[in-house]
Amino acid sequence: MTTRFCLICTFLCGICSIASAQNPLAQADSLFASGQFLVARVGYERVLYTAESPDIQVGAAMGKARCLKQQGLYAQAVAFLNGQIQPSYPDSLLYSLRREQILCAYLAGQFENALSLLERLPYLHSDVPVSPLLMAIRVLSLNELRRWPEASVAYHELAVMAQTDTLSVPYRQVPELKSEKKAQWLSTFIPGAGQFYAGRPGEAVLSIVMQSAGLYFGVTSFLQGYYLSAWGVGAGLFGSFHAGGVRRAEVLVRQLNQRKAAAFNANVRQQVLEMVK
Repeated sequence: MTTRFCLICTFLCGICSIASAQNPLAQADSLFASGQFLVARVGYERVLYTAESPDIQVGAAMGKARCLKQQGLYAQAVAFLNGQIQPSYPDSLLYSLRREQILCAYLAGQFENALSLLERLPYLHSDVPVSPLLMAIRVLSLNELRRWPEASVAYHELAVMAQTDTLSVPYRQVPELKSEKKAQWLSTFIPGAGQFYAGRPGEAVLSIVMQSAGLYFGVTSFLQGYYLSAWGVGAGLFGSFHAGGVRRAEVLVRQLNQRKAAAFNANVRQQVLEMVK
């Protein structure tokens, strides 16, 4: 019985060895499919540095990039793929690597980098038509950078490519963002005005009260002859709350703009994803 069991194990190991020799990526692919991304990365790296075939090497590089994406390491995936683009590879394999790098750059929040890579792609692979996915990444990257006029043009191009109705184009009503500089100037010369401008009347009233209290204490102390208290406490309080109010107004406007842009971009993102499904 023991001898028969050993023979079966030997036979199965032989089959696995033959399968591994025919497809060096099989073991790493199996680990990836089972969710063992860190171990799968090690397997892909081993294949990457031992394989001689460009197809296998690129397959291992793509596999490792997928593992990094699953682990949320998008920036690391971008840097890794950048080092894997070898001029000796065929154009079809290079295109696959560059397309994956663009996707990882977008996921990493490297929107300028993603757009730069996208702009170079037609020159490097002029015979390959732009895919809807890459067009979608262009639209979404421009949105995140708040370059909405350019994003509108790219959106129309994607809609034509996807043969989608453009009647409900979201760029007809882009967010009206407020100026952080204007909020600073308003708060500098009119206490609380920057907070009102940012849509926070409660904070505006609080800023007015605190600055007025500091100013009142300083003036009262000065008139009563308490000059040190007037300058040290009154002027100090007024100056601190005034400077804080100016900075707070800038922060509030920035947060307001971020909320408006995020809501608009989320709406566009949903429509774009519907087009490229």
